[in-house]
Amino acid sequence: MMNFSTPYYASSLVKRIFASGAIGNILETYDLILISLMATTLSKNFFPPSADPYAHVINILYVFLIGLLVRPIGNIIMGSFADQVGRKKLMVISLVFTGFGTILIGVLPSYYYIGIWSTVLFIFLRIFQNFFAGIEYINSATYLIESSKKNNRGFYGSWTAIGISGGYLLASVVALTVTHFIAKGILPDWSWRVAFLFSITGIVFGFWIRSSIPESMSFILNNSATQKTKKSYILKNSLNFIKNHSLQCFSISAITMMGTCLSYIYYIYIPIQLITTRNFTQSKIYSLNVFSLFLIVILIPFYGKLSDHYNRIFLLKVVCFFILLLAIPFFWFAAYGTYFQILTFSILISIPSSCFFALYPVIVTESFPSKIRCTTASLIYQIVFSVEMGFMPLLIGYLVKTTEIPYSPGYVLIISTLFGFVGLLFFKQTINEEQNKIQPNSYGCQDNQL
Repeated sequence: MMNFSTPYYASSLVKRIFASGAIGNILETYDLILISLMATTLSKNFFPPSADPYAHVINILYVFLIGLLVRPIGNIIMGSFADQVGRKKLMVISLVFTGFGTILIGVLPSYYYIGIWSTVLFIFLRIFQNFFAGIEYINSATYLIESSKKNNRGFYGSWTAIGISGGYLLASVVALTVTHFIAKGILPDWSWRVAFLFSITGIVFGFWIRSSIPESMSFILNNSATQKTKKSYILKNSLNFIKNHSLQCFSISAITMMGTCLSYIYYIYIPIQLITTRNFTQSKIYSLNVFSLFLIVILIPFYGKLSDHYNRIFLLKVVCFFILLLAIPFFWFAAYGTYFQILTFSILISIPSSCFFALYPVIVTESFPSKIRCTTASLIYQIVFSVEMGFMPLLIGYLVKTTEIPYSPGYVLIISTLFGFVGLLFFKQTINEEQNKIQPNSYGCQDNQL
């Protein structure tokens, strides 16, 4: 059997490949975190008036849940398209439609003008965005991995994580700037819409970058000599793979659960908690995000490169140890500490977190054969991510209210980290390279189906 390897690209093309992997995730995450950071503002504009300020946050959290539950459906459809027609085309589609939904939220009339239709349209736009956004993370990671050589997959794949953290950072910077000028009276109250309209820049730049890159070499080599695979066959093969490699898929689910909990608690819950229970100003909250995220963005490519020389599973086990060590102190200071104490522990927990974020997309995408990679990886990732991310706000809210312990979410992070560690114990570094080429009857399907 021929052993194909990805050719070296010109340096200018490599830069575009890196940028293409990051830009879509920046846009998707920018929208995701912006919804959370501006939850109070959005609820006041698109939902019926309420005397309870916390009700505004609850409204957005329910919409957040509804949108996330749509993602697995979008992933099944969009993932099979990515495995059928190519990674590049779906990267363009997901970027354009996700950004378009964000722009429409920026121009949507408020409840004051169109009443309940404002609420309905806002919820519809969130569903629309999540349908197309769900495939972005895994598809772009797949593209980067398939565009690299085996000995630099970690560095290439880490650019997906740079996009995720970069999106959080960009949303925090934009929200900080807009709310600061609104508070100072320099900008009118409606200027929060500028933060959403800013997505126009991402669409234009992202479309230009992604239109100028080639399709991933692995996809070309695996599909150039065959007819397009039917989407029903791709889905069938994916489900058969999950059935025949249940332990590996359980491990991926466990690691995903840990990462989702870490992302939600770190990036979404803490800012909301500090605003609603500690009475921190939005400026202070955004500045906390900016400092810690800036560090994460710097560290991610370093850890990606490091993982090309050291065992990724071992590195993630070390990450678990430090997360377990820092979880309770981090939440205790979030509940009782000063701004600088919270900032210190945010920076400390950013160090192992950035390693997890860098390695996760590489580990997940390497675990599946190329011909069913986007469908299978996205299906597992989005089901775990959507359900957990959607219900986590309600679970933690109930936990804090019932126990009356402000730092109790730290125990949720500890449990999810232990679960992730167990998954790592049963995880294989990569599937057999021959499986990536898909041998006859590998997943219980006939040759002509692949």
